[in-house]
Amino acid sequence: MTDSSARRLWEAVLGRLQLQTPKATFDTWLVGTNGELLENGALTVSAPTAFAVAWLESRMQELADATASSIATTPVIVRFALPGATPGAAYPGAHQPQPSQERPPNSTLSPTETFESFVPLPENQLAHAAALAVARAPGSAYNPLFIYGGVGLGKTHLLLAIGNHGHAAGLSVEYITAEELTNAYLAAMREKRTKAFRERFWSVDMLLLDDVHAFEGKSARIHEGLLHTLDALRKRGSQIVLASDRPALSITVDKRLQSRLAAGLQADLSTPTMESRVVLLHAFATQAGMAISPDVSSFIATRLDANSHVLKGALTRLLALADLTGRAITPHLARQALAAHLSTADSTLSPQAVLAAVARYYTLPASALPGPRRDREVSAARQLAMHLMHTALGLSADEIGTHLGGRDRTTIIYGLRRIADRLQTDATLTEAVASIRDSLTGGESLHQLSTSA
Repeated sequence: MTDSSARRLWEAVLGRLQLQTPKATFDTWLVGTNGELLENGALTVSAPTAFAVAWLESRMQELADATASSIATTPVIVRFALPGATPGAAYPGAHQPQPSQERPPNSTLSPTETFESFVPLPENQLAHAAALAVARAPGSAYNPLFIYGGVGLGKTHLLLAIGNHGHAAGLSVEYITAEELTNAYLAAMREKRTKAFRERFWSVDMLLLDDVHAFEGKSARIHEGLLHTLDALRKRGSQIVLASDRPALSITVDKRLQSRLAAGLQADLSTPTMESRVVLLHAFATQAGMAISPDVSSFIATRLDANSHVLKGALTRLLALADLTGRAITPHLARQALAAHLSTADSTLSPQAVLAAVARYYTLPASALPGPRRDREVSAARQLAMHLMHTALGLSADEIGTHLGGRDRTTIIYGLRRIADRLQTDATLTEAVASIRDSLTGGESLHQLSTSA
């Protein structure tokens, strides 16, 4: 029969398999396959990688044969192959891997660390995209993938997300740190259990190795063991993902090992900017089933120039305080909840500094804002100062009133609502807020944040 018949038959098979297999399995292994030839009761189906061919033969053969035969109403045998290759034969120059059959899931794969719970940011865009590509086409896209960056930026989360995706697709996955792998290797050598070590680490479909920088200072014997492990996995066609706090070529290890570490794609994770910290805080709040206002996220993100771990911890403390006391989540409550974290930052930002910066921006005398003047220019500047003292310093209405000449709480609340409304439509005011906040926080652009606030 013609190639078009093969294509139509396999599309019909895929339609049924999509209903019978987990989504992760279907998306990883069956999306991208095509019916190429239907001849003498055999349907040749192309798969994009040698690893995919081996996995489909190992895990999907019986179901594919039965489904194709049912649709065709005649016995059909499905043969998986690389495009242009003979069914059942390896692509020239490629090793045909055999996916593991009886590997239990690794207990260190936290089920909460998934791609769905990862927060994409401009600072992690390359690493996130590469991790997704590796998860969807293991053994072919970027092998090894080397992810590096500072503490709390998402390296381990991406490793575990890849692992969870692979496990859901039926792969055997091993997540382990450099220290744990070192200890396992030394124990195997000491107790003469090297075969067991190879069976555990050389036969997995995915090796996720964290804290690779910890191999610095290890013996040549350890470096040699890791080198052989990586080579065995590459030969087999397994996916390797590595994470470190620095680039591969900055890790002082055996030159051959260093070369293996740097052989694939290296993707970095950078410290989040002010705008990205705000995004993280809103994402963490959503994951916790809560919502925080832009002025609260602005206050925390401005005062904590920190990684996601610290931001999440700070937000957790704030949400807990609000829940336990029954109080609304405001910048004032955030200042109380995070007093220990903010003590250093508070010394550089003060109500007096805010008033001086606003007065300077509007070329007004410093005494104008807390004074009695009520003309339009001074009133606008005074309301802007209220907004900044509330969102940047976390001051309550009463505290703001004290710094503005003893104005009462009702006046301050009216001013805060008034400027919040104006910031939605007044581009000139938005630029003024951004410019003044720049001068208070060291020049970081807060245009986007000011717009949302």
